[in-house]
Amino acid sequence: MSARQNHTSRSLTTRLLFFTVLFVLLAEIVVMIPSLANRRLDWFNDRIETAYLVSVALEGPRGRMISEEGAKMLFETAGIRGVTSKRGEVRALILAPEIDPHGSQQIYLVDMNNISPLSLVSSAWATIFSDGESLIQVTARPMETSEDIMDIVVSQMDLRDDLRQYARNILILSLVISSMTAVLLFYVFNRMIVHPVRRLTRSMSTFEADPDSTTHIHVPSERDDEIGLAERSLSMMQQRINELLGERRRLAALGAGISKISHDLRNILASAQLMSDRLAKSDDPAVRKLSPRLISALDRAIALSRDTLSFGGMEARKLNLAPFSIRELVDEVLEDTASTHVAGANNCPEDLTVNADRAQLYRCLFNLARNAVEAMLPDDVSSASANGGKLVIDAKTSDGTVSITIADNGPGLPDHARADLFEPFKGSQKPGGSGLGLAIAAEIARAHGGDLRLLKSDAVGTVFEISLPGSANA
Repeated sequence: MSARQNHTSRSLTTRLLFFTVLFVLLAEIVVMIPSLANRRLDWFNDRIETAYLVSVALEGPRGRMISEEGAKMLFETAGIRGVTSKRGEVRALILAPEIDPHGSQQIYLVDMNNISPLSLVSSAWATIFSDGESLIQVTARPMETSEDIMDIVVSQMDLRDDLRQYARNILILSLVISSMTAVLLFYVFNRMIVHPVRRLTRSMSTFEADPDSTTHIHVPSERDDEIGLAERSLSMMQQRINELLGERRRLAALGAGISKISHDLRNILASAQLMSDRLAKSDDPAVRKLSPRLISALDRAIALSRDTLSFGGMEARKLNLAPFSIRELVDEVLEDTASTHVAGANNCPEDLTVNADRAQLYRCLFNLARNAVEAMLPDDVSSASANGGKLVIDAKTSDGTVSITIADNGPGLPDHARADLFEPFKGSQKPGGSGLGLAIAAEIARAHGGDLRLLKSDAVGTVFEISLPGSANA
């Protein structure tokens, strides 16, 4: 079997066509089971009525209405071998059955006045699969009278032939109905489901082969059902993937460029910083006045280069998890971000330990603390009074989760800055900033399975919270 033939045999259309025919046939078979029993019952009733009418015509109160030859012809046409009528206690033989006394014919008795539905069904199917030329004696009360009881003798072979012909007709009709239903359902489902699904599959295959091209993005239809929803979802997903791949290419190009110029840039900045230190010792007052601004500009350039390289070098790697004191780590952070204009406070419990990567968590806290300190520095550092700002770092544990808060009494964040707060190159609110500090901190928190979020930011200060899941001891 070729690949195309194998695909056709397993396609949704082929299965739909097969199961439609199968289920319609099963439904018709289920209907045929009681139908055959009802057909057998009608067959008996027709001959009971015929026998009664012929007997009345032969023994009417005003004389015979038909001859005996005519009555025998009617009985023979109906397949009736023998007839006996009974009114009260009087029984009359109307047609004697021709039974070979030396034969082996078996006679089955059927009382139509006392029969259950289950026996009707079982007897009908037993007749279908029977053989031989047995006779059936049927006892029933005609519909036209409530006084007479008729006994007739019929051939089981005649009944069997009639039931088999009836079953054959039902099967042929079932095949016709199932075929017509299958064709109609095939057309409807092929138009409504199979064709759109194939279109979706083809769109996914072509987009998978070339996700960088926008020409392969699926164009959704205007359907408002589940297929339409799937088409719109696929189109949005493909657009998002295409955009993400574009951003990845741009970031990859940026990282490659930065890696090439990082070494030379750091050497240039280092040389410029040495020159600025010499200029600060100059005897010229004008040079000494411009020197702090030059040093500040160089510091911002160095910080930008360091943060960019740091963020570009953040790759998924296994964390070096180990338990350590969170208070000792906060002490180091406060020392490294100390400023004469900001008072730092470490409120972390001395016995609180956290299981994390110490170097990475230091970077996270350092970026948050440095941003807080820079936000609280006055515009004119030389003339500002000391200890104007306050930075408080606190930690607590609850249900095995460590929460670290970094709070300051700075001016707070403007509303427009909160939307892109953790986006790289977007979250900075100070001139010359890279906007990478919070992005790096958020990446580190998520790498530990935790999160970084802004609790509040208003005119009285800003509070960030780092949540770290895992074991912690207090």
